[in-house]
Formats: sequence, C-alpha cells, structure tokens
Amino acid sequence: MTECVDCAFCAPLTDAERDQIFQALLEIVGPRGLVTAPDEIAAASLDSRRRRQGSALALVRAASTEEVSAVVRLAGEWGLCIVPQCGNTSTVGGATPEPESPANRRTIILSLSRMNRILSVDPVNAAMTVEAGVILAKAAEAAREAGYLYPISLAAEGTAEIGGTLAANAGGVHVVRYGMARRSCLGIEVVLADGRVVNLMRSVRKDNTGYDLRDLFIGSEGTLGIITKAVLDLSALPAGRLTVWAPLGSLEAVEKLFQTVEKFAGPALTAFELMSEASLDFVYAEGRTSPTTAKSDWTVLFDLALTGRDDPDNMTEGLIEALEPLFDSGDVLDAVLAKNEDEAQALWQLREEIPTAVRSSGGNIKNDISVPRGSLCRFIRETFAEFEEKTPWLAPAVFGHYGDGNLHFNLGNRPELGKGFWKQHEREVHRMVNDAVIRFGGSVAAEHGVGAKAALLERTKDPVELELMKTIRAALDPKGILNPGRVVRWPDNVWRNPAEAWD
Repeated sequence: MTECVDCAFCAPLTDAERDQIFQALLEIVGPRGLVTAPDEIAAASLDSRRRRQGSALALVRAASTEEVSAVVRLAGEWGLCIVPQCGNTSTVGGATPEPESPANRRTIILSLSRMNRILSVDPVNAAMTVEAGVILAKAAEAAREAGYLYPISLAAEGTAEIGGTLAANAGGVHVVRYGMARRSCLGIEVVLADGRVVNLMRSVRKDNTGYDLRDLFIGSEGTLGIITKAVLDLSALPAGRLTVWAPLGSLEAVEKLFQTVEKFAGPALTAFELMSEASLDFVYAEGRTSPTTAKSDWTVLFDLALTGRDDPDNMTEGLIEALEPLFDSGDVLDAVLAKNEDEAQALWQLREEIPTAVRSSGGNIKNDISVPRGSLCRFIRETFAEFEEKTPWLAPAVFGHYGDGNLHFNLGNRPELGKGFWKQHEREVHRMVNDAVIRFGGSVAAEHGVGAKAALLERTKDPVELELMKTIRAALDPKGILNPGRVVRWPDNVWRNPAEAWD
C-alpha cells in the first residue's frame, strides 16, 4: 500500500465535486472521451505484467492536443493527478496509477490512444509526423510504404504507441545500429503541467540554439510533460538481411563473435542477441524446435542489413570466411543461416517468444539491466556464482541485446519448488542484481524506463544527479500532478512506497 502524508491530493472529493469534475471533463472530451465505468477504469489501471492493479477516479480519452491541454488545466484547478497513458505496455508500472489509496481518488488516467493519426510523410526529408497514439507497428508500416525504415522494434510493437515509446525512450533489438527512440526523433509537441503547449516540432537535423528541450522530455515518462505529437527520423530501408543463429562453445565466445562480426560487417550489423539455453528451453517446451543439433549453454542471433548493391551470396561467403577461425577454435559450434525472409522470421520468433514462454511457465523476477559490453560476461559469471552461493534455488533465464550491453536478467525458481516460489524473495534478489550492476558501472533501468522504481534510483543514483533531476521536475511540475511517484518522487513528502519490490 502506498503511504503518503495529508495533502491536497488526498483530500476526499464530495459527490458534488466529483459530479462537477465529470461534467467539466465531459465538456472537454465529449461522451466518447470520458469513461467512469469501474470495470473499464480497472482494466486501464492494470499494468502490462498484470501484477499491479491500480485505481483511478476516471479514464479520459483525449482526441487532440487542445483536449489534453484543457484536461491538464482542469486537473491543476481541482488538485487532480494525471497518469498519461498510450499503449499501456510499460513493464515497470510507468503508465498505470498506484493501487487503492486516498490519493488515487483524485487521479485520472489520460489516454492518448484516440490521437492516432499519421499526419504526414516527407520522403525527401526522410521524416514522418505522427500523433502520440499511433501504434508502433503502424508507424513502421507507413515508413516502409514510403521506402524507409522506422527502426524501433519491440515485442509489444502491435500495441505500444509512439508517445509511450518516446516517453520511455524505448530500445529494442536494433539499438546496436540505430540507437534508442530518442535518436529516431527530430521533434515533439508537449503539454506542460500547467496546460501550456510547447512546440518543438522542428524537423531539422542540426539545431544548435541552446538547451535541447526535446531530449529532456524524451525519456521523462510523462513526469515533465505529456508528448502529444512527434516528428520521427526515418532511416534507409535495407534491401534484405542475413540472419544467423550461432550456438557458442562458451559464454566468453560471444565477445570474439561480436568483434568478428562487427569488424566484418561494420554498420551493417543491426541486431546482436544473446540467449541462454535455459531461456530457450521454455520456448522449446511449448513445441518449438531448435534450429540446430549443437548443444550449447549460450546462443547468439544476429542480423546484417543488405543494401541494394550487396550481393547476398558474396556477403554470405564473406561472413563464413570471417567466422571460420571461430569454428576451428570451437568458439562457435554451428551457424544456421536463414535462406529467405520466412526462415529469418522463424529464427527471430524463437527469440521473441521467450518472455511469453517464461510467463506461461510461472514467471520470474525481471531485471532490465545494462553494463559495459566488455564486462558483460564477467558480470554474468560473478552474479551466477553469487546466486549459487546465496540463493541456489534460482533458475536464471537470461537473454537480450548483447550488442548494446543490455540484458533481460530474469530469474525464476527451480521447478520442484512450484510456480511462483520466487515471489517470496523478489526484493532480496533485485537487490543482489542491482548491487552487482552498480559495481560494474551499469544501469538498473536500461531500456524499459524507471516507472515506479523511484526508490531504486534513490538508492543507486549519484546524489547530485538525483537532486538535479528533482530540481528539473519541481520546476516543470511544481504541484507534482504529472505521473506522481514515477522516476523521481516529487514532492518528496508524498507517494512513498517503502515496500517496493523493485528496490
């Protein structure tokens, strides 16, 4: 249960006040935009992992920037909190309100999903202007139709929306080549906590006119302002790809393989994933078949993008020649090269089904971490050794984006202990992993954002850095109405959750 002190947010609303608020919201967003049915509010208040059931006064579905602005102004007048929400795919509670508490009786969920128009595509400037509620897969399809690539690719791309991916600075499998969402955004429009609209919708690639406010809002998870529109930066569409599945002779062999492939392919290397056999076993248990008979504790899946002037056969021959020393040394045990796009998609499906298969088996303790790539193998070895000593019941299922040093360091329990045994030890295990991440100079929130893990930042961030973050938040949202309790706690005396399992 969230603890908070007496404040304006916790003062109970009378029935007359609630009716006044609903009437004012109805005048702003119309009957399609105001949802007060308890079951619909409950559905919107449940996080994507279905572990945190929040509560709220109402769900408001805005259809324009003007409506978002008016709702935010109304919230300020009435002392209401706002939880901005796009696709609600956050895995860290970043887009849902807190569980039932006095403060939630004055909280509204502000959904931008009705703002789902692709406004323009500029093929000359390789840019696309969209509203925040455009689904990621739809944006990617529109880019392809224009002959370009929007490179942010996530497992949740069928439901995640552009505004949310920018608010969380989402990553995905192509970060090694294209970077995170921030790098593929030229401009944004933002509604501030007082309802004013900041127009940062410039589509230029060079703008050296002072502080970069765009980058300040991207990754702020709706705590500094609500992103309502964006100008997306598109990339050249590859003519094809080479997809390779490679079981390794040892964990450390991933370092040699990455360096070999990167030296051979350069910027053509777009994705480089590392998967433990333990994580793939969950997928195989659901009926999928391994692409190879080679037995290995660790497997790599990588993509090389082809340009129109690349000959696929020559590229394949060159890659095999580059990998030959690794076959001879036993660092790479086998290599399965997809012969066509269908085979490539089948290999990637094995990787993408890991989270779902793990969830079906009973779930685990999720850690979205990154450490410098050169230390990643040592990090895994040392943490596994610590688990064996202190928590031998753990069953690690590690996978993720080795190319950019980001792993989903997920930890379940041995089957004989029963499903969900890990839940009793979640806080303890998180602390072990996060302490190790800090020792290795890494990040405890690599690509999913911070969300409700504000307590974790207070324990792991440099104090001066954290103080600067709070200062910025206080300046832009002095009343603390935007996504309270997320990223950094503001004001400091409210939204305390000392039992947070993410610590």
